[in-house]
Amino acid sequence: MSQKRVKSQFIKNLRDKDDVASPFLIKYSAVAVGKNGKPYLNLILIDQSGEVEARLWDAVPELASQAVRDAFVWVEGRCQLFQGRRQIVVKSLQALREDEVEISDYQAKGAVDPEALYEELKRLIGSMKDPHYRALAEAVLIEDADVVDRLKRAPAAKAHHHAYIAGLLEHIVSMTGLLDQVAQHYGETLDRDLLFLGSFFHDIAKLWELEYERAIDYTDEGRLVGHLVMGVELIEKKVQHLNDEFLKSGNGARSLFPDEKKLLVKHLVVAHHGRLEYGSPKTPQTLEAWVLHLVDDLDSKVNAIKNFMMQDQSPGKWTALHKNFGSYFLKPAWAMKAQDE
Repeated sequence: MSQKRVKSQFIKNLRDKDDVASPFLIKYSAVAVGKNGKPYLNLILIDQSGEVEARLWDAVPELASQAVRDAFVWVEGRCQLFQGRRQIVVKSLQALREDEVEISDYQAKGAVDPEALYEELKRLIGSMKDPHYRALAEAVLIEDADVVDRLKRAPAAKAHHHAYIAGLLEHIVSMTGLLDQVAQHYGETLDRDLLFLGSFFHDIAKLWELEYERAIDYTDEGRLVGHLVMGVELIEKKVQHLNDEFLKSGNGARSLFPDEKKLLVKHLVVAHHGRLEYGSPKTPQTLEAWVLHLVDDLDSKVNAIKNFMMQDQSPGKWTALHKNFGSYFLKPAWAMKAQDE
């Protein structure tokens, strides 16, 4: 067995003018052409602490076949700030075999323990009052071993928010906590249990839409079908299973799952992006669907901006330009402290 390349230098700790000598996982690789007409390798390197852009200018034809997505590589070079963002100028690059690295060093991690998150999720499910909605939540999130296993590992997105191990679970628990407070505030105006199911299931099919054993990317099913359609398929399948089990057992604790309730749950999934141009085949047409969309948007944006601030290396109290939001952000005290540390 080959000797492991110890990962002692992590992206979150890289500073301007630091020398770099460490293994990384390639998330993105492409050959581009510079202003001088020469080709260069445009890379995004990742480890468990984050990601960083990299440029390689020498021996591009020879190294392009090694520096491919999902490849482990040993990189030597220098970190520099470019327009407020860190970038590694690569001097040399060598492909590594999988048995030369510890794969867990390259899987992005959140700040919260997945097991603790899952226990909170089960507590929230246990607080539901509607027997049909609660049975559906339990069938998917407690009784389905494959879902439980994936939920403790899956990210919520490829890049924009909660893009790390158990990020989807963190997003679901965070959203459900917010929706619980919203439902309490508005009382009988909103159906709390229906909102909970919207939180649980709006992104549940990302468990299969995304691949996340190494770098996060889309599966074939994710590209061809997508998590909204896949989520509706899952709901249909699980409701049919619940009804089949009810008919077999003759259990009098509840009735067959009502079609109207099933439609309401499905609507939450297909409408949660809010607008047709954002990928929803339907816009929100119930109050719960509008609330779910707004809280989903809020939670994802807060997470995205928080992580951007944590990783920003711009000197002073303002971040670099966030391209997706088209804005600079004033760093709060906790972000300044993280930068100093």
